[in-house]
Amino acid sequence: MSHRLYPSITRPILFGGAERELAILEGTLISALLFGVGLHALTVAIAALIAFGVHPLLVLAAKSDAQMFRIYLRSIAHQDLYLARAHPNAPDFRCLPWPPL
Repeated sequence: MSHRLYPSITRPILFGGAERELAILEGTLISALLFGVGLHALTVAIAALIAFGVHPLLVLAAKSDAQMFRIYLRSIAHQDLYLARAHPNAPDFRCLPWPPL
C-alpha cells in the first residue's frame, strides 16, 4: 500500500515569495523605519526602496534556492570542518560572513 505524500509537507514556507526569515527581517526593518523613526519623506522613501527594491531580489533568490540563507549560515558555522575547495589539493579558502557578525 503506497501513501500519498502531500506537496505541503516538502514545500518550503515562503512569505511573499521570499524566504520566511528574510521576509520577517525585511518587514521588521520597514516597520522600525516607519514607526520607530517616524513618518518623514526620507524614511518613507527608504522603506519603499526596501519594499520594492530588496524584496524582488529576495524573491528571485528564493526561486533559485528556497533555502539559500539557511545553507549560507550553515556553511559559515561549519567552515572549519568543510572548507570550500575546488578539488582536494586546492589551497584553503575561508568564506567571510556577510553581514559581518
